[in-house]
Amino acid sequence: MMSQAAFKSKEQRIGQVLIYAFLGVGLIFMIFPYIWMVLTSFKIPAEIYHQFWPSRLTLEHYRVVFASGATGAKSPFMRSLFNSLLVSSIGTVSVVFFGAITGYALAKLNFKGRKILEQFILFQMLFPAVLFLIPRFLLMLKLGAINTYHGMFLPFMMSAWATFLFNQFFKGTPQDLIDAARLDGCSELGIIFRIILPLSKSVTAIVAIFTFMTLWDEFLWYLIITKDYDLMPLSVLLGLFSKGEYSAYPGIQTTGATLLTVPILALFFFFRKYFTEGISMSGIKG
Repeated sequence: MMSQAAFKSKEQRIGQVLIYAFLGVGLIFMIFPYIWMVLTSFKIPAEIYHQFWPSRLTLEHYRVVFASGATGAKSPFMRSLFNSLLVSSIGTVSVVFFGAITGYALAKLNFKGRKILEQFILFQMLFPAVLFLIPRFLLMLKLGAINTYHGMFLPFMMSAWATFLFNQFFKGTPQDLIDAARLDGCSELGIIFRIILPLSKSVTAIVAIFTFMTLWDEFLWYLIITKDYDLMPLSVLLGLFSKGEYSAYPGIQTTGATLLTVPILALFFFFRKYFTEGISMSGIKG
């Protein structure tokens, strides 16, 4: 007869198998659309809706994307790639810079109204960004920033979420370390960029990664603020492929979507260590 300990061990193994099976099925459902999209970008048109795995690979869709713009003119693809990298990089650096400074001030400096400002940042995070779309556009119009590079990244130069994350993380930084730096004559900015940020690589990485992902994938604001093809970022340019002469070509549309995901995947691959550390550390700090 099976002992009670052996019976419990068998139950635990069965439970683990069921859990892993459930997670495996969920993973398949999550990654299947992406795999289908990537494979479709290499399929010939006749096989797109009729078989999952292509009988032969073709780069024709990629050639069309690089050779033709959304209007059929000579492709501004490389220009739009540069636009996306420029706007996303400036926005990411700015969010990290201002988020670190503001988060440090709220966590380590005593000044009048600090608690009110901290509560205001939390309050601002409750509202969806689309709520401020019209006021933001009117402000850019007043500043003469319509159809400009700075009109694209100015609204994203600061982030309440990044400030909150830095603030929560910096609260766990030893105060003795900061006091020692002050005694050595280090300025507050020097403390932030020479001491605090090097000790906060994980949270800095997760703020930078998520900010870059958000700016890279942004579509609605860029579509509203830009008019010229030379200024359009990649997300807007490829989004136009779903209209006009390319609306009936799913291979071209999936190719554009695949190209849009490549920088994000590369970013995650190179910084996955800090990404996972930042996720765990941001969840326990506070």
